[in-house]
Amino acid sequence: MLNNIEKYQKAFSSLINKLKSNDSILAAMVFGSVLTGDLWEGSDIDLFVICKNKINNRRIYTEEEGIKVHIKLISKEKFLTLYDEEIAGGFIHRVFLSSRLVFSKDDEVTSKYDIGRYYPDIDREKWNMVYFSDLLKSIEVCKKYLANNGTYMAYSSAIKAIEDFSKLYVNSSGYMISKDVMTMATNLNDKLREFTDELFFVTQENMYEVINKIINFLEEDININIKKYTALLLEFMKDQESPLSSEDILVNKLFNNLNIRFERLLNRMLESGIIKRKNRDYKDEENNVLISENVYFI
Repeated sequence: MLNNIEKYQKAFSSLINKLKSNDSILAAMVFGSVLTGDLWEGSDIDLFVICKNKINNRRIYTEEEGIKVHIKLISKEKFLTLYDEEIAGGFIHRVFLSSRLVFSKDDEVTSKYDIGRYYPDIDREKWNMVYFSDLLKSIEVCKKYLANNGTYMAYSSAIKAIEDFSKLYVNSSGYMISKDVMTMATNLNDKLREFTDELFFVTQENMYEVINKIINFLEEDININIKKYTALLLEFMKDQESPLSSEDILVNKLFNNLNIRFERLLNRMLESGIIKRKNRDYKDEENNVLISENVYFI
């Protein structure tokens, strides 16, 4: 393994020296296995490389001294606007947080990298709702398969539910999620680790029982922490003068570019008694009533 690490270090140094000496390249960030240290013989060197001139964003696959290299190539112009195009906590932001700036020849790039590593509370709360709505969906799917004796699909859905819960738990605990979010969550939560181990090593005859135990564990956490997971939505609803449908909330600029299943969230909040619901007539442009829709309020 030591020889393997030395091989990667040598290839990495050689590659960085080539990039540094290229006047058209302004900066490089490293992320992935080379940075985290969990190398194996199939690992790539993963780099984010910023170029001076305009180019189309491109993934480059190459080799350096026999080691596979994966480069995300981007222009400075695009790099400076990239972070502004999505909220903190998204993929680009996670790259910033999980990467290291190897070198930079440009002050604007360096400044944007430093700013990009900040994670505002409001964005963390937005991602809480994304992960929470994903979790509710996974639990629902899991229950459906259990009810229809689809044990194997229920097992698969239970793993997905644990993954979604892990994202929610890690994010709401003040950390940034990563590809290995389940490991991180189980290291933070002993109960979750216990249930996850039980699920992964369950026998077929005990599968139904174990999956139900996991669902109950997840439901219990939701009942305890639902106000925490939906804090931003509750504050938003308190400021509204009239009841809102899930569609009204979805199109609000506060929640732009977020994949949140608001009707599912609102229904769970209703079940918990923290919001109320009534019906509202939905009308066409000529004021004709078409149908009645659910609207929610505090």
